[in-house]
Amino acid sequence: MKAFETLDRFTTADGQELTFHRRDGDYFVYLDGDELMSSRAPGSEKALAEIACGALRGRPRVLIGGLGLGFTLRSALDVLPAGAKVVVAEVFASVIDWNRTYLADLQGDALSDRRTRIEHADVWDLVRTKGPWDAILLDVDNGPASWCLASNRRLYDQPGLLQLQAALAPNGLVAFWSARSDPRFVKALRKSGFDARSHSVRARNGRGAKHAVFVARIQGYHRQNLTIAPTRIT
Repeated sequence: MKAFETLDRFTTADGQELTFHRRDGDYFVYLDGDELMSSRAPGSEKALAEIACGALRGRPRVLIGGLGLGFTLRSALDVLPAGAKVVVAEVFASVIDWNRTYLADLQGDALSDRRTRIEHADVWDLVRTKGPWDAILLDVDNGPASWCLASNRRLYDQPGLLQLQAALAPNGLVAFWSARSDPRFVKALRKSGFDARSHSVRARNGRGAKHAVFVARIQGYHRQNLTIAPTRIT
């Protein structure tokens, strides 16, 4: 087996080191020396898109938080109709560069799909200022209580969940990727007015580690009394 080839590294705003590696045709992302994701086990990232986007029809608007290695985007495009619009918010410019430089062939050049727009931005900013979205997919952390950036905490507390709800179109949904199940988070989603459930998904196409996808759907067009309302995307 070949040794890891380090392709890039940088330090996040929280002082953590994110590194990008290649070995034997596979790609790996590490955070402070721990594997965060790899192209060898994309099953649950694909499942996030398949579960959240598989039933969308017409001209849905989809927001994806976290580009990663591009598997969620690729799977979303595979199941979405031709009239869909997919905006991907990626907070790290280097991750966007990795996808353009190294991963275009691996992902069928999903970044060049006419339905795709890549934004170098924190997904929270697009949740607060753009919309409404038919689906919001979030794969920015290891789970509701295990954040890659401390600022991501706001995506999971009750004010954040209400803000996500306000950004959704009628019958819209938000889906969260997590490294593990979390019944308390499902309860928090329901307390915030969502019809929520947890799906157990495998890391490697039906085998490997069990991860979780939390799906929270609003019934009808119910917005909480929030001070910031999203504006329609163009």
